[in-house]
Amino acid sequence: RMPTSSPVPCHLARMVAAASSGRKQKSGVKIVGSPLKKSSRQQKGLANAKLHGSTKGALSQRELEAEILKLCAKGRDKLDKQMAPDVKIVPVKPGSTCCEDFPMAWHREGGKRTERGTAEWYVPKGADPKKRMLFFHGGSYTVWAPKDAPYRSLCSRLAAICHLCVLSVDYRMAPEHLFPAAFEDSAAALRWIAGHGPDSAMEPSPATDIFVCGDSAGGGLALAVCMAPPRSVRPMLRGAVGLSPWIDMTASTPSYETRQWDPERGFGDAVNAGTERKGGQEEAEVYLGRGGVKLHGKDWRVSPFFAHASKLRSMPPVLLHVGDYELILDEPVLLHQKMVKAGHQDTTVCVYPRMWHCFHEYSEGSGLGQTLAVAVRAFQDVGKWVTSRLSA
Repeated sequence: RMPTSSPVPCHLARMVAAASSGRKQKSGVKIVGSPLKKSSRQQKGLANAKLHGSTKGALSQRELEAEILKLCAKGRDKLDKQMAPDVKIVPVKPGSTCCEDFPMAWHREGGKRTERGTAEWYVPKGADPKKRMLFFHGGSYTVWAPKDAPYRSLCSRLAAICHLCVLSVDYRMAPEHLFPAAFEDSAAALRWIAGHGPDSAMEPSPATDIFVCGDSAGGGLALAVCMAPPRSVRPMLRGAVGLSPWIDMTASTPSYETRQWDPERGFGDAVNAGTERKGGQEEAEVYLGRGGVKLHGKDWRVSPFFAHASKLRSMPPVLLHVGDYELILDEPVLLHQKMVKAGHQDTTVCVYPRMWHCFHEYSEGSGLGQTLAVAVRAFQDVGKWVTSRLSA
């Protein structure tokens, strides 16, 4: 059912076989092959180099991937910054809606007090304002904001490829606001988007379709809010999408060992080079608080990986993307397995060979002047999955 030309972890191979013999056709593990045939890779690289003003030394896609991994390991990588064309931004400021808990005003402490809380709509030209996507950014529950260039780029591309109005939420973050603040703000955003669109922050406008998406920590939030949505929202909830979702705060899965960055082999999660299991748990406790992994690490609101079967079974359709090189590779793959076992009928996990954490945000090639084809392919995969689940 899927290409296996790239090395696949043995537990994934077993799951692929299990998924192939299962009774739910929409559910499955997909090992995503290269979007470019070998004979056309160099031509694609040359075309992209011309687009960026240089054709000298154009790299093959495999070479480009290797160079980006090296940049990631050194902390010199560059995330996407370009917005998709014909997508406008509509801000939603705290106090501008008829809802007290969305958007929630908050601020960052430090040398300079920074006011936060403003959400942003990304509206593609000609999009139906009743068809919407709620987006939660990543950043370990501690950094980033909707207005940051990488997330404006990501959300505008999602809006364009899915042809949906995307609302990016500036939820409260640690260290100022510990668990469960981010979840509470995310749940409030889901309630609000069900009844309000980009045309007016005040006037009611019921949605017909809602998707919920996020990357990394935001992917965990996207899955969590879809596990217990308000009853009034369920009929319009079409799907949840997790891009490299961080969904196990206890860092319990084997990939924390098997996907350590190895510079000699050019293998593993270069974005998180040097992060071991203990480091993952310490990172989680910035949001959970001291001792939080033991107290809250298996709470489904922050670790959907440990949700009860009844919650997994009741979720809308789920799409999970993860790179084969990620430290958290096993989390979405094993969550998918749990969902299938629980009886969920429309869950898919796509594993992209040689890709690192949040690889979707490197489609511009990390400053190397060439397009990362796998990232472009992943966006297209999300778009196809979303459009196939829209209401008529």
